[in-house]
Amino acid sequence: MAESITHTDESITRPKPWDPFQLMDRMDEEALRKELEGVASTDLVYVVREGGQEVVGLSKTGVDECCMALVSQGQVIREEDLQYEVIGEGEEREALFKVKAARFAVSPEGQDVRLDQVIGVKRQSLYYDSTPLDLDARVPSKKYRGKTYRELLATDDGRDYLGWMAENFNDPEVRGFVRKILNGEAVQGAARGRQLNPHWYEHGAMKAARNARFRLIPGNVRAQVVATARQSGQTRVVEAQPGTLDRVARPAPVSQAVAETSSSARTESRLEPIGRTGPYSPTEKQVAFYQRLAASPVFTDDERNRALDWLATKATRQTIKDQIDWLKRQVETRKPRGQNESAA
Repeated sequence: MAESITHTDESITRPKPWDPFQLMDRMDEEALRKELEGVASTDLVYVVREGGQEVVGLSKTGVDECCMALVSQGQVIREEDLQYEVIGEGEEREALFKVKAARFAVSPEGQDVRLDQVIGVKRQSLYYDSTPLDLDARVPSKKYRGKTYRELLATDDGRDYLGWMAENFNDPEVRGFVRKILNGEAVQGAARGRQLNPHWYEHGAMKAARNARFRLIPGNVRAQVVATARQSGQTRVVEAQPGTLDRVARPAPVSQAVAETSSSARTESRLEPIGRTGPYSPTEKQVAFYQRLAASPVFTDDERNRALDWLATKATRQTIKDQIDWLKRQVETRKPRGQNESAA
């Protein structure tokens, strides 16, 4: 990514090596840290680009937005249980979080029906690798957020703040580094020791809950939130390092499940079974058959999208049998579009 993810309090650093899913996870940590400080994130979607390829993922805030959209449809997702254990020794310690969540259909009278239940998991390291100290590193300061040591050295106010850091900052490595640059000594960026993440519990618990809730959100709701976020500018777009997207494994591990490949995210999310209740709710078998028919090459992209939109929005209020019969007739009587074009 061309944009270096450097955090002002150094509690989160860029993973080395990283892939888009790891990067999105770290950006969620940054958003969670700000949330703990009372600053709400407005980024609903993360977009990692490399050339003409993209990986698009919902942020933790985006998952929250999806849950709110479900409420308007008479559904609610509830987190019911949180468990964790710490494994490993010393600076290699990790916490394994597991959250149980369930989805309910709620009537206007307040009665609810349990629809489904899943677990979400997250492996969270208790320590992080600190950013190397050099003149171009960001200063851990709210007052000078985003400023580098080099920029602070260029102003009187900045040098005064560095003088305060040299005597009072709680990290001895930072105090020593600041004293050297104030004295004009040559410094070189050097790797620092691992630091305890003071928010490891909050990060692990919230991301496990995010993963659980994400699994309960119907694909059409996710697709709608992604589309709305991209239209309204509520996205964080970053550039990947060359070759990064080619190294991404599919499918992603559970802890990275929030990310989706943008080239297929809209289609795949539409193809998820609909979880809403209704008088004409189709069976899983009917939904799967409908999806296979809609994926036939005899249909144009517009026809396919309309068919999937019907499945996502009307399948619980209208019978699916007539729709399946129509799709089946088209598949049996039409020629694939490629053959029609070659015949023409």
